[in-house]
Amino acid sequence: MPSPIGHALGGIAAGWLFEPDQAPRARSRLGAGAMTLGFAALGIAPDLDLIVAAHRGPTHSVGAVVLVALATWFVVGRQARRGRWTIACAAAYGSHLLLDWFGLDTSAPFGIPALWPLSSAYFQAPWPVFLPVSRRIHQPDLFWIPNALAVARELLILVPLVILAAVGAE
Repeated sequence: MPSPIGHALGGIAAGWLFEPDQAPRARSRLGAGAMTLGFAALGIAPDLDLIVAAHRGPTHSVGAVVLVALATWFVVGRQARRGRWTIACAAAYGSHLLLDWFGLDTSAPFGIPALWPLSSAYFQAPWPVFLPVSRRIHQPDLFWIPNALAVARELLILVPLVILAAVGAE
């Protein structure tokens, strides 16, 4: 499964791809920075389930993406481009699911419950793209080297996608 760095980059790329203000020069630097941080936070948000020891549960599903979309719809209110904001935020959150689906999972249950609440089945891509991230901080050899390799691969794959999303927004 990708690292928080990979998930943040995925959230940024997905959010920028659908963001409502397609002209970056039309918004302030503060607004653009806040929006980018928001998309990064949404890309990482599904892993907040680690706090309650329920990792890769319902937060890693299409049901959670729908809840994020509904929350965005109501928070944005009657502002212009409400639909675009809803899609951008749902895409940023949903990028996490896509990256985890393409991640090599080394602990059971393998994959993510992508179709929750319709199904409790776990799904994983047959051809993993992202390396697993180790949480063995007490074993430095099993923590730093595998995680450095995983993050390097994520950067090689996701930074070009973020650049393409940024260029597409101009």
